[in-house]
Amino acid sequence: MWRNVSFVERIELDFSGNIFNHAIVLGDVDNDQGHELAVGNTDGDLAIFKGSSKSPWKRCSSLGMITCIGVGDVFNKGKNVLVALTAEGWCNIFDIKADSSSETSKDLEAGDHLAPTFNQHLPANGKVLLIEDVDGDGKVELTVAYSDRVVRCFRWSTVQDPETEEVTNNLIQIQKWQLAGQIGSLTVNFTEEGHPELLVAQPGGEYVTMTFKQGSELDLSSDSEGYNEEVLKSDQRANQSASTEIIGGISRQTSKQPGTYYAICTLDGNLLLVEKKQILWSLQVDHQLFSLKKLDVTGNGKEEVVCCSWDGQTYIVNHNRAVVRYQFQESVAAFTAGLYGVDNNPSFVYATYNNKIYIYNSIQLPQVESTNLIEVMEKRENTQELLDKIGLQDAHPTQLRDLYHWLLYGWRDYT
Repeated sequence: MWRNVSFVERIELDFSGNIFNHAIVLGDVDNDQGHELAVGNTDGDLAIFKGSSKSPWKRCSSLGMITCIGVGDVFNKGKNVLVALTAEGWCNIFDIKADSSSETSKDLEAGDHLAPTFNQHLPANGKVLLIEDVDGDGKVELTVAYSDRVVRCFRWSTVQDPETEEVTNNLIQIQKWQLAGQIGSLTVNFTEEGHPELLVAQPGGEYVTMTFKQGSELDLSSDSEGYNEEVLKSDQRANQSASTEIIGGISRQTSKQPGTYYAICTLDGNLLLVEKKQILWSLQVDHQLFSLKKLDVTGNGKEEVVCCSWDGQTYIVNHNRAVVRYQFQESVAAFTAGLYGVDNNPSFVYATYNNKIYIYNSIQLPQVESTNLIEVMEKRENTQELLDKIGLQDAHPTQLRDLYHWLLYGWRDYT
């Protein structure tokens, strides 16, 4: 069932340059419990937007061609940092402190200049990054997918020289895999036992589950084949060369069903919701899907699947395959969805080809499923009492439909 979606607030931002889809992210970059928008372009400009201000709160330039951005606890110190990776291989980490000033202050409008807290040269041509605990050891890793079909996993290391007491900090590679197809995205999903699984999207709506070698088994001089290729049986088969996105850890908000869902979309319009390698439902649309996110837009604790096409068509799909769609007014260069602002409101973010970014803030839907007035009135406590007063104790739905129609619009002659 298709229905239109309305938004509460739109914030229009100016940001020039070409943007990769994985170079725009919502997250708490300064650990103030509110979420900000971070975006980078191919000219090396990085901007962080905060609250309702149309000007960057923080900015940095001359970083190189920014291909992907992430927010997370890379240092494993219980606080988030911002990571911007460039095509040249530079990994720039920003440890940003929250300002004590108000969002509307002159300092915010000026856009303070940032400098990386740490940078390190990694292999070039990284295209997607993920900041999460991917192997279940309780420590957060930085996982990067490359254009040459390689996935590398890094961990922050702090080493102190016992003689000089000099401390050395750097990212060290702990895992490496060579895959068969071009990588669309990375995600973490959780099993029924609560263990994380690193999933990597492959062309044609497929994905692989990575396996981790430990200790002496690890040989970083060669490419590991430690992964299991997953082939999903779907009635709507994707083009085997179609680029694919995957998002995991989709909350079900029920203790009786531990574990999480994951969703897959392809450029040729195929969308799947999956649990334990079994397709729960599939949906075929006539738009090219390039971005896939998760977001609770109804406030019931269950995260809906949100996907966007290049022409701006946006789909919100719940766990029962009920769909709401919205047509953004322009072609889209990059899209993300998540929480934004001091109040962490559900939000959609569209980056266009006209040097504009639009934040649709405070998205709230009562439900994704379609409903009707008869169902709504049945849930009201005094409805039956009022019906009894007019002699409709056991009213047929047709009678109720005619009654509500008359109350809303007056009499209508159907003859």
